[in-house]
Amino acid sequence: MSAEHATGTRRIVRQFALAAAACLAVAGGAALATAPSAVSAPQYVVADGTAGGTTAAPTPTPTPSPSNGNEWDKIPPAPISAN
Repeated sequence: MSAEHATGTRRIVRQFALAAAACLAVAGGAALATAPSAVSAPQYVVADGTAGGTTAAPTPTPTPSPSNGNEWDKIPPAPISAN
């Protein structure tokens, strides 16, 4: 086998290995992103009422927050009409 042929073969094998590694990395990332895990286990949401023999906490009533001096809740001045 000539040196030129061996170099070409090594180059092709190296490029194929790089392409295979890139494809496996992308496929592995997609599988991890879509696979269920312990973190994304089903979550059971219970509305107001009872669940499992216990009474759920009542829904809290929302309260307005203070403006803290930034005047976001200040009434804007009335626009001046153009005569």
